[in-house]
Amino acid sequence: MSAAESLLELVTLTKNFGGLVAVKDVSLSVRAGEIVSIIGPNGAGKTTIFNLISAFHRPSAGDIRFLGRSIAGLSPHRVALMGIGRTFQIVKPFPNLTVLQNVMAGAFARTDDIRAAREKAFSVLEMTGLAERAAQPARGLTLGGRKRLEIARCLATDPKVILLDEVVAGLNPREAEETINLIMRLRGLGVSAVAGVEHVMRVVMAISDRIVVLNHGQKIAEGPPAEIARDPQVIEAYLGEEYHHGR
Repeated sequence: MSAAESLLELVTLTKNFGGLVAVKDVSLSVRAGEIVSIIGPNGAGKTTIFNLISAFHRPSAGDIRFLGRSIAGLSPHRVALMGIGRTFQIVKPFPNLTVLQNVMAGAFARTDDIRAAREKAFSVLEMTGLAERAAQPARGLTLGGRKRLEIARCLATDPKVILLDEVVAGLNPREAEETINLIMRLRGLGVSAVAGVEHVMRVVMAISDRIVVLNHGQKIAEGPPAEIARDPQVIEAYLGEEYHHGR
């Protein structure tokens, strides 16, 4: 895939923490409207890659390109304004603000008009199924509700790409299904997604156009879900024979 076709592109990305190589020579790209999942065992480097893309860390080597421009070294605020949104594995809404006010906080990234921010936030709440809870304090939401609120707050910033960090982990089957449906609707809004749902393979297989597999900070496989599910290297490193034979 050429850089011209890519919305987001990682080019031989490497990140060292002292003597620890957390990510080594990882290259991948995301097209507009595409859902790419990054999976791998604990410590594989997925969260580090998310932190690099969203500018919480700076690369030790390699480059990150968004809309054809290098963003390596920019501030997290600047990267967010360019159109890269991010959720976090541990969700921390503003507990004493209402659900609507939490999402308005995201909308203020694009406007300083209170009415415009409120209208944007409410439209996002309608889309994410949280409109009925708009006036409720965020602390009263279930884990599933808080995770959807995290996505809603991110969507209010009008991202072109959203990095979804473990948005299904810990949810019950109904909540997981609702979240899958929400992720699948993102492409209709012109939002691409890079999803890290590494421990919920049913979700990975359901939502992904492509899957990238990391192990020990390196990319060991990339391809469509059906291909990844039968890749011997992936089975050995992550899925296990039980998953392979259970299909």
